[in-house]
Amino acid sequence: MLYPISIILKMRKDKAFMTHLTLANVLHALARDIEWDMQRQVMDENSPLYGTYIPLDSGLDDISHGGGTRFLASCGLLVVARQTHPDMAPATPATDTLLHRMSIMADYMLKAQRPSGLMDLRSTNYDSPPDTGFVVQLLCALVELGRGEPLLADVLAKVETFIRRAAPGMMTGGFHTPNHRWVIAGALAQTGTLFPDIDVRDAVQAYIAEGFDIDAEGTYLERSVGVYDAVTNRSLLLFADNWHDAGDIARAHTAVTENLTFNLHLLHADATAETGLSRRQDYGIRSVPVPLIATFLHSNAISPNPQFVRAAQWLWEKASSDEVSNLAWQTYTLLKFGEPAPSSASLPDHFIKHYPINAVWRVRRDQLSATVFGDVTRLMTLVYGAAELNSLKISQTYFGVGWFIGDSMRADGDTAVLRSEGQQKAHRPGYELPTGKPAPRDQWDAINAQRDWNPLPPALSELAITATETGFDLHYHTLDGLDQVAAQIALDFPAGGLWETEDTACTTQPGQVIFLKHGTGQMRFGNDVIEIGPGANAHMYQQMRHAEPPVPGMCRVLLTFVTPVDHRFFLRVFSGLQP
Repeated sequence: MLYPISIILKMRKDKAFMTHLTLANVLHALARDIEWDMQRQVMDENSPLYGTYIPLDSGLDDISHGGGTRFLASCGLLVVARQTHPDMAPATPATDTLLHRMSIMADYMLKAQRPSGLMDLRSTNYDSPPDTGFVVQLLCALVELGRGEPLLADVLAKVETFIRRAAPGMMTGGFHTPNHRWVIAGALAQTGTLFPDIDVRDAVQAYIAEGFDIDAEGTYLERSVGVYDAVTNRSLLLFADNWHDAGDIARAHTAVTENLTFNLHLLHADATAETGLSRRQDYGIRSVPVPLIATFLHSNAISPNPQFVRAAQWLWEKASSDEVSNLAWQTYTLLKFGEPAPSSASLPDHFIKHYPINAVWRVRRDQLSATVFGDVTRLMTLVYGAAELNSLKISQTYFGVGWFIGDSMRADGDTAVLRSEGQQKAHRPGYELPTGKPAPRDQWDAINAQRDWNPLPPALSELAITATETGFDLHYHTLDGLDQVAAQIALDFPAGGLWETEDTACTTQPGQVIFLKHGTGQMRFGNDVIEIGPGANAHMYQQMRHAEPPVPGMCRVLLTFVTPVDHRFFLRVFSGLQP
């Protein structure tokens, strides 16, 4: 049965089916996703695209792990669940329908597979070993659980053909990013277990010999709590499940445990994640990191950890229906290891932690969740219930090197101090001097780098941030640099909040700039408030030269100065009409 799209959209918005993290609820959510995906499969037998999956965002045939392979694996896992857990699996879509859809999808995948055995990620990577690795991980997971099920025998034979063709290309083709190494290693380890005649050992060992990119604080190189931490953790767990060396297995498990523990300390009170550390596309995006659910469950199955079980349950409970999708890995994990007993373990919600390797200082006090960053211009974020400060930035109009960047961070108890040296570019602040000899235009950059120059004092400054019971006290003061330089503190909030001062109130709009000239102001989001003060008024630059503009969808509150600056201000949080 195919539901009309209006009904499917309604079901996707219906949160009731997702209340608890159980196999039954995951399977029902998976079935709803499959119903949706069926409408994106080409069913015209006369079309050269017959059987493939067409995503909404591209209109191109897509056999990747986010498209056709995900659809095929999801259908197959639902069929497996009906055989192993008939009391939990939904009855629709019909099994015959699922098997037919899988078969024609597998046919198209074999047709789209390149001579190398690899496939294309149409949005960026072609003839791609790592993206084939993502695909093979899912296909191997299906083969692992589906072997021996007569209903799946024909489809799994096609899947096996795809995997066998893909293995040589994955072993020799290479990668782009840090996580790609573990995707390929995990996929090859799975392949070697399922098909022992394919010798993957040397290829896997070449990757593992590089060592896992986990640091002493629990972050991977990409620091991507919203996307790639889950990819790396899953890949290392799949590798460990299918490898022979006890030392390698133990190191993989340790890396996963340390990363998942670190990520628990990046979660806000609503289970969304602080992504300001990320070096990937989830940077600055506030959402519930649903992909971590499967890795929390998988890690717990290897080494029982009630806190990880509770984290998985909590992420599921807090995620919106739009965030709960791509459920193949959650389904695989629950089918393979079983449903863990509900956990009441406490999660980190009251702490102050300094992570010097990653230049980050985290504060959680129940609903309050704040982060201070070094090495970037986005110095601080703050979340309190529905209220959010997206960024605090400081800058001066000073030779293009007036951005405040925390070149160093020190922390002591409730206080963190960022120090900006003001020396981001060569020969700035200052002026180059003439060489007294020809300077050909095609050698301008090389000659400029060698010039003598007249230096001026850098925009050396510090920002101290102290956690209090009701928010934060901040102190910004300049330590060097010329006087009479325009400076600002910019506080960016999601537009749509209610801004209120003693004599003004307005609903904020995207791109709006508000000057807090004196006194205090409150940014209200429903019942939750972030209060700022006192203001400062030295100039009226709305878009000060060299200052970074707010990102789309934000409004900005400005405190303005001319140097030297020595300003103390606060951020207070409360709920209701007044503190």
